[in-house]
Amino acid sequence: MATRKKTTAKKTAKATVKRSVAKKSTSKSNFWKIEFSINTVYWIAIGVAVIAAAAISYNTNMQVNNIYDKIDEAAVSNQ
Repeated sequence: MATRKKTTAKKTAKATVKRSVAKKSTSKSNFWKIEFSINTVYWIAIGVAVIAAAAISYNTNMQVNNIYDKIDEAAVSNQ
C-alpha cells in the first residue's frame, strides 16, 4: 500500500483594517444663523404652494356648502 502524505495547513495572512475613530467636533454651529441658499427658495415656494392649495380647498368647500344650503332652503320652502 502506498503511504499518503500529510498536508500541512497553510496559514493565510489576514489584512488588518485600521479603523478610524470619529472625533467630536469642538466647534459650535450657530443655530440661529440664517443662510439663504437655493434650497431655502425651494422650501419657501413649496410652503406657499401648500398654503395656496389649502386656501383654494377651503374656499371651494365653502362654496359647495352654500350651494347645499340653498338647495335645502328651496326644498323646505316648497313643502
